[in-house]
Amino acid sequence: MKITLLIPPTSLKKSYGSLKKFSNPQPSIGLAYIASVLEANGYQVEILDAYVGQFSLQEIVERLRRSDVVGISSLSSTADTTYGICEALRKASPKTIIVHGNLHPSVFPDESLDGGRRGDYIVHGEGEETFLELCDHLSGRKKTDLSLIRGISRLRDGRVEKNPPRPFITALDALPYPAWHLFDLSKYSSDPRTQTGRGAKELQILGTRGCPMGCTFCSSRGIRSQGQKYRTRSPENIVAEVRAMHERFGATVFSFMDLAFPLVREHAAEFCGLMVESGLSERVRWVSEMRVKSLDAELVGLMKRAGCARVCFGIESGNDEVLARIGKNFKRSDVIRAVSLCREAGLEADGMFMMGLPGEDYARIDETVDLAVGLGLRFAIFNLFVPYPGCDLYDELKAGGEIRFNEWADFVSYPSHAGGEPVYVPKGMTKEGLMAKQREAMRRFYLRGGFVLQQLRQFRLEHVGHYLSGLKALLFEKG
Repeated sequence: MKITLLIPPTSLKKSYGSLKKFSNPQPSIGLAYIASVLEANGYQVEILDAYVGQFSLQEIVERLRRSDVVGISSLSSTADTTYGICEALRKASPKTIIVHGNLHPSVFPDESLDGGRRGDYIVHGEGEETFLELCDHLSGRKKTDLSLIRGISRLRDGRVEKNPPRPFITALDALPYPAWHLFDLSKYSSDPRTQTGRGAKELQILGTRGCPMGCTFCSSRGIRSQGQKYRTRSPENIVAEVRAMHERFGATVFSFMDLAFPLVREHAAEFCGLMVESGLSERVRWVSEMRVKSLDAELVGLMKRAGCARVCFGIESGNDEVLARIGKNFKRSDVIRAVSLCREAGLEADGMFMMGLPGEDYARIDETVDLAVGLGLRFAIFNLFVPYPGCDLYDELKAGGEIRFNEWADFVSYPSHAGGEPVYVPKGMTKEGLMAKQREAMRRFYLRGGFVLQQLRQFRLEHVGHYLSGLKALLFEKG
């Protein structure tokens, strides 16, 4: 039985507009894990990344119709495109089994299957064990009663029937490494800021799963694969993967995709110590998102020695009341302390911010931008808040009739650069005013005195033109 896993295409113009020059697509670690488990159990697996390939609908359907089972990973922003592919595939190849996975179909199973027009099954949560068990049933290897396969939804008598959830995978060390060999890695580029040389390869890595935090804007809380149960791989297993991927694929940059890594200090310290002892800290660099309150001076210094090149903080707001409203358990002063620790250790720090959060007004947005500029970050992202399905705020705002959109593709963070409009605007603001604040934030941050020259000095020569064209789009172009 042949299985194809699809990453659906995204309209770069719709999602990013003029900012598509800054897009840096990466292979899907979620599908890479599922593929590795399927291959380990003897299945023929192909991964089709239509996001990178930007294939036409006809090209995608022609590739998919050759498979017995198609698994599709879909987010809200790609849902409409995914539905079009599924409907076309159903007409061209009625016998092909279509299985949906990821956040959007987990939240909207009826919409995703649409009575069979768009699919046959949905895999909820972590897909490795569930999709394997479903494929064993579909291939006839195991005559499992469908009602006993935990973690799926299926059509029964014209209705979607959801089976009980599957327990979390706890033995993470037992999973095979992601199947990166199924991707054409030459089509993906690493972040120029962490490249270790011309043609350097960057791969994703997961050291943990789940997050115990309670951020109300986080859609990952809506699916069990990235829910609140926090699980870790052993530091030895993580370091072994870094070594294996460095030796097999020549990867010299590793980007941790954890929702919070490292969350447990002892776990982080052991990982860093092993990176130093193995000598990998001299050969590779790694980057990670971190919680503001996870750091102390000793740990930051150890991370730097272990090869950490950069950390990224989910700061979101510069106003303490807004931070409390969205479930962040830190304050503005904690942010300043964390970034200062990084600076003292010579570790680069980035910040992710959101604008247009519930409870915000223009003055509070200005507080956020003031903080971003004053921190001296190397890089900052100013996203408009998008209430993605699965997060607590989506349910709250939808119930109040405050979310307005025409199609799922409208759920983007930079609508002003893509010719669109925000799907949510806080009370007391206008959509025009909110988008103007986003553009103002980027100009204030990226055009402050000496910043551009400082950035250019740290880029390799071959990346300077790309950086300047992207900067122009970021600051001045629309749609």
